[in-house]
Amino acid sequence: MSTVPPSALPTDVRGAIRRTAHALVAAVTLPELAQGALDEIRVALGLDVVALYVPLSDRRPVLVRVATATSSPPLSLARERLVFDDDAWRLAVQGDAPLVMHERAEWLVEHPFAPPADAWLLLPLGTRAQRLGVVIGGAHALPAVNAGAAAVLRVLGDLLGAGIEAARLRRELERTAVERERMRLAADVHDGLAQDLALAVRELALLDSEPSPAVAKASQARLRAAVASAHRTVRAQLAGIIAASALAGLQPALEELQSRFAQRGLRVTLSGDERLPDLPPEVTAVALRVLSEALTNVELHASGAAVSIEAHSAGGRLSLVIADDGPGFVAGPPAAGHFGLLLMRERAQAVGGALLVDSAPGRGSRIVLDLPLSQA
Repeated sequence: MSTVPPSALPTDVRGAIRRTAHALVAAVTLPELAQGALDEIRVALGLDVVALYVPLSDRRPVLVRVATATSSPPLSLARERLVFDDDAWRLAVQGDAPLVMHERAEWLVEHPFAPPADAWLLLPLGTRAQRLGVVIGGAHALPAVNAGAAAVLRVLGDLLGAGIEAARLRRELERTAVERERMRLAADVHDGLAQDLALAVRELALLDSEPSPAVAKASQARLRAAVASAHRTVRAQLAGIIAASALAGLQPALEELQSRFAQRGLRVTLSGDERLPDLPPEVTAVALRVLSEALTNVELHASGAAVSIEAHSAGGRLSLVIADDGPGFVAGPPAAGHFGLLLMRERAQAVGGALLVDSAPGRGSRIVLDLPLSQA
């Protein structure tokens, strides 16, 4: 390796490390932390572009981009996703030092930048036993990495690795909170809702036996009270679920909703942007309520249908498209007693959004929910 020119190293190495460490403490999200560290790495080696990628899952070496730092104007853009095969991945992350490439190296992975950089490097993060992610940087004239530059990169990489691990721990805490909420919900259903429904079933059986008018009147009163109590319990639990999901963020809330309906037998697929921006809780709650209502309608009126959910964000707006291959319906004014679509549209409009419904008998249905990324 050749020696890195002094100008390729940061003039204030301690300052670079201190600023990155401070970002680790102050950052709310991993992208916020990564941005500062990537800026320091880009300046340290005079890179045109540098990006942080983390594994999409533990099963395959598929990496998704978390943050990017570029020169101004940007000369290259980092790809959203990188896919390694198993052998290439082991080769790429086998050492602790950066892997420097002076070629396109498509035998290793599809070139990380477009247009392709003349040279690029890959810095593994974490331990050899557990790779937390990689930093990949590109330049038209990438200097060799000497011991001093490698040491700076390793320290900044360790800080980034700590940030990735902290983000994972936060996610685990969110999942733990969801599990606690499920247990609480199960207890509330057992203690309240199940008893109300059992009482309602007994009263219906009594009314079927054609009791005297006085007994029937008393039974009807008890039945109305049980149904009203069950209704209050359901509304309270749904409000709690939606509030908890909204606070956890849109992406995990969508995944949770998909999983819940899939467990109930509905074939649901979720696609679109790999990372969705955080929305105000009120807007997230509307998105989840409308989506839940749409999936419930498919469950009730299109049994066996497959449902796809696409989520995209662009231009300050969030778009959710829910489509199914069920029997469809006539999309018009609500029939008597069926105001679900009307309520969904009103919820969307309340936060500055809109709801479009496209359906006809025999060709399924498609609902498009458009919401602002900030509260109206």
